[in-house]
Amino acid sequence: MEKKLILLAEDEKDISEMYKIAFQQAGFKVVAAFDGEEAIRLGKEYNPDLILLDINMPKKDGFGVLKDISENRELCKFFKKTPIFILSNYSNQQDIEYCMNMGAQDYIVKAEWSPSKIVEKVKRYLKD
Repeated sequence: MEKKLILLAEDEKDISEMYKIAFQQAGFKVVAAFDGEEAIRLGKEYNPDLILLDINMPKKDGFGVLKDISENRELCKFFKKTPIFILSNYSNQQDIEYCMNMGAQDYIVKAEWSPSKIVEKVKRYLKD
């Protein structure tokens, strides 16, 4: 069985590495992006099975990535079947609703979830 590929868009290198290790130990392949523009570029290049998208990133934040994917016809078509999970410390209802309305499948508040629990959530989602 081929390993599932996760695109992890997280600008903080230590946090990115922590999640990358957790997902690799669980049998996933991981590609890391450190800003929103890179996330879109790598998403098109690698066609991941799932994107974990931070909100607060340089060049283009997660809101901008979601906006581009939902409003750009080419990107919308390309990413239509790619689930996007927001992985952020922003926990206000307005941000959550915005992301869900812009096409995110889930919204995870980092402070409320351990990396292992996030891995399990992703595993369950990709299994269904």
